[in-house]
Amino acid sequence: MSKTGAELLIESLISAGVKHLFSLSGNQILSLYDACIGRDINLIHTRHEAAAVHMADGWGRLTEQPGVALLTAGPGHCNAISALYGALMSESPVVLLSGHAPHAQIGEGAFQEIDQVATAKPVTKAAWLADDPSRLDETIADALSLACEGRPGPVHVSLPADILETTIASRSPQRTDTDTTPKAVPPTSDLDDILRQLTQADCPLILVGPAMGRPVRWTEVERLSEATGVPALPMESPRGVNDPWLHHATNCLGKADVVLLGGKKLDFSLRFGQPPFFSEACQFIQIEADTAQLRPENPAVRGIHAEPAHFLRGLTAAAQTREWSHTAEQDQRRATWQAEVAAARKATPPEWEALRRSADQPIHPLRVCEALQPFLDDGGIFVSDGGEFGQWVQAGLEAEPRLINGPAGSIGSAIPMGLAAKLAHPGRAVFAFLGDGTFGYHAMEFDTALRYNLPIIVIVGNDARWNAEHQLQIQNYGKERTIGCELLPSRYDKMIEGLGGYGEFVQHPDDLTPAVERALTSGLPACINIATEAAAAPTFRTNG
Repeated sequence: MSKTGAELLIESLISAGVKHLFSLSGNQILSLYDACIGRDINLIHTRHEAAAVHMADGWGRLTEQPGVALLTAGPGHCNAISALYGALMSESPVVLLSGHAPHAQIGEGAFQEIDQVATAKPVTKAAWLADDPSRLDETIADALSLACEGRPGPVHVSLPADILETTIASRSPQRTDTDTTPKAVPPTSDLDDILRQLTQADCPLILVGPAMGRPVRWTEVERLSEATGVPALPMESPRGVNDPWLHHATNCLGKADVVLLGGKKLDFSLRFGQPPFFSEACQFIQIEADTAQLRPENPAVRGIHAEPAHFLRGLTAAAQTREWSHTAEQDQRRATWQAEVAAARKATPPEWEALRRSADQPIHPLRVCEALQPFLDDGGIFVSDGGEFGQWVQAGLEAEPRLINGPAGSIGSAIPMGLAAKLAHPGRAVFAFLGDGTFGYHAMEFDTALRYNLPIIVIVGNDARWNAEHQLQIQNYGKERTIGCELLPSRYDKMIEGLGGYGEFVQHPDDLTPAVERALTSGLPACINIATEAAAAPTFRTNG
């Protein structure tokens, strides 16, 4: 029995365990839509192509399995590029499949023909054009595997329409195994040297990148920290060393004398390891799957090419089975240091207590945090966008897991990522926090939420401005030269009610908790539109 290339591709995704395709329809992918009918795979049909990629990104981060987005050619593909950049910087396993002009018409001026591979390459680990319908199963296997191996990240494949429609001889698709963890044992000399360096340091730190901060890999980090007594911190915020979630632990970075980077780039987010953010004498050990990130010319950085989680697992095993020469005084210094970092991460300014209980209007973001924390403590999932309101909730709320906008520093992903979170964890409440400017990016995904019964709770901090840019203008040019950041105090809750969801407008802090409870009880996708104070994001750094 023969089948089309589209049918082979869908069968390959199903065989690999892919359950959802985050998509927006278009001419060049209709054959794939047809191939999904009656099959064990769900099309989650969004209202914008970027939202489909954000959903795939959220799925990939939460499940640590590839999120697959399916988009049409030309403009549809291009609408996904910024979202791909967000996934790349957040080290999220995403596969973007885009329809493409027919292979036979490439170079002839076909409908919506552009060089999609060239547009995707800068924001993906790899991108290529499929050209053999009989090998589409291998193409899918390669893409899914590559998205997960080493440093996870997005992969793109362009799919010419005629390749998808070609009839080929039937054969069973091969099962895809996305477990690409290297099996090689790290060199004993590397393990011994690094353990010795960490043991002899007074103030060692482990800093890890976005992928290493997610549950499965973070477990390896925690085990190493416990075995060595070296404190560990995830670094996934675009504000880097100024990440407000770090609280006062941001000031511990400058005290570190040895920093082990587990899959963490020594990039802008770490201020390239330079003073005053790090000590001039600080030594870095970089465990890196991507050789392009290693800096052999920097004498302060020892680079080791290895899969970080596997290497850290080897370090832990070595630390647990070997005796190291260290004094009681060194042990005490390290224990004191570990306690200092832990306490600094939990500590908040004393004035926060009053802000958390303030009755002032507009409502301070910390008062919003005070009302929402019990819902997160009860199993709610935390999703946060960027901007000043996003920074406040990232600093003021504690939750596991956390999905934030990530090192790209882009905004707009919270609503679609919240939908992916609800899809991955249907039994848990999902709270997506974002500012009023951000709300405008993907507000129509409430329509997606309604169609697929994904009742997330969206918390909008409405200060009637693009507050992050407004604050930067104040810092750099002065209050008298702010421009172009004003918004209307719009009733976004009414918009969501018009779509069929649940909406409330909150102006008094005492109404926050009842509004959330009513939103949850409604069973509908909900928007709680809160009139908030336009407060500058919190800062904790005292040493640069």
